Amino acid sequence: MSSKAFELLNYSPIKQSRRKKLVLLLGSGISKSLSPEINNKAFRELGLDIEYGLCDVTVDEFDSTVTQILKDDRIIGLNVTIPFKEQIIRYTTELDAIAKTVQAVNLVAISSNRKKIAGYNTDIDGVIASLSKLGLLGRSGLRAVILGAGGAARGCLYAILTNGFDSAVILNRNKKRAEELVPDFAKRFPEKKIETAGLNASEFELELKSADLVVNTIPFGAELRFDLSFRSAPPRLKLLDLNYRRNPPVLRLARREGISCIDGSLMLVEQAARSFEILTGISAPRKTMLLAVKKRS
Repeated sequence: MSSKAFELLNYSPIKQSRRKKLVLLLGSGISKSLSPEINNKAFRELGLDIEYGLCDVTVDEFDSTVTQILKDDRIIGLNVTIPFKEQIIRYTTELDAIAKTVQAVNLVAISSNRKKIAGYNTDIDGVIASLSKLGLLGRSGLRAVILGAGGAARGCLYAILTNGFDSAVILNRNKKRAEELVPDFAKRFPEKKIETAGLNASEFELELKSADLVVNTIPFGAELRFDLSFRSAPPRLKLLDLNYRRNPPVLRLARREGISCIDGSLMLVEQAARSFEILTGISAPRKTMLLAVKKRS
């Protein structure tokens, strides 16, 4: 296990109570995540003796870290983020129906005897809440453009295909990676049209003209390698950017063109709230969690 992960499992709040239960966010480059703050406020508000912490590891450290985590009976669950939402599946003993279709997991619930390691995808709940805020639920015949083809994109694709969208195109710099996720969804949604294309200026401009929604799943700071423009966007277009801090550039460009946009704050809170409820069996204090994000983002 990496030194960072080791420090996490032994950091001071947990040393004070060796039997305190722990939930971790497992990912790479997550040091600025707001997940610990919003979850720990929720745990404290409801008087739960659970601590939420970060487990920031490299790709090379992933397997050894997960192996160690699964041996530690203090840990009752993991939220999983970039780039491990697909890799974590091989450590689960079962998947719920949605995670099985999506083939991406952002929550792992671990039984006390460590024999049941269940995978879920609560990103779906976050996307649906965001679609509702954008006024896109209860409609039909919609088309989406999804930027990126990782685990987050899988969750977004499932959410839109089950909520009024008849077609979607996935734009990714590595087109082959985008193509790899299509069969899982084509089998589940044979009546839907799912396409792929490279992520470049000409493809984006072409697909934008017929889009009702653009979903950006590419992390803040990742290089697009081309100048993104929303000038050809139809008036009906809306944007969901999963990034939630520092006025992300894709969202900023869309707003300049008068496009209705929301960032990933609502998605962050709703997926966290559903994870909280699965792990604890208690209704999550969503207002408290959302307020924590708004204060810090």
